[in-house]
Amino acid sequence: MNHYKKSFSAAAVLLSSLFLISCDQTSDQQADGSPSTQETAVTVSAQSGSYVSMSNTNVSVEDGELFTLQVLANDFSTSEGGAITLHFNPELLQVISVNVDSSVWDFVSKNGQIDNAKGSISDILFSSYKGVSDDAVIATIDFKAVNSGSSNVTIEESEANPFASNGEAMTVTFVTTNVTSN
Repeated sequence: MNHYKKSFSAAAVLLSSLFLISCDQTSDQQADGSPSTQETAVTVSAQSGSYVSMSNTNVSVEDGELFTLQVLANDFSTSEGGAITLHFNPELLQVISVNVDSSVWDFVSKNGQIDNAKGSISDILFSSYKGVSDDAVIATIDFKAVNSGSSNVTIEESEANPFASNGEAMTVTFVTTNVTSN
């Protein structure tokens, strides 16, 4: 038991180190400049490296509709995990549930704190003792469109638990998703 406490403490210290991240936002538009209403696969600029995105960069739903997005780790060399916070417009979207994929992130995971009044899910925590490589699902989030309009869903890294790889801080790019409710 004492060995596990030391391992957990070492992982917590590792994940608590701070570093700079680079952010990249992408969005698709139609020829007339309005947001695209079809769901598309995630595209990232010519930057290489690890990035975190939602399963779609543009989503079109009907007012009142329930829909699901996955948070994805993409092109990770190896990561022991990290934590993220999501932001959204609470006048247009509400979060129903968050579920970290514990089959992938099998060491410590927390579904985060949903705050529909402020439009955030804070500290979605995920970690794997053996590390995760390539592409993986971090979490699945169920939303409800509560009004018509457009809302970005942005992802940012937790300062308390940044991404780590092989004992070192990782630079991760975050991709924004646009949700349009009609």
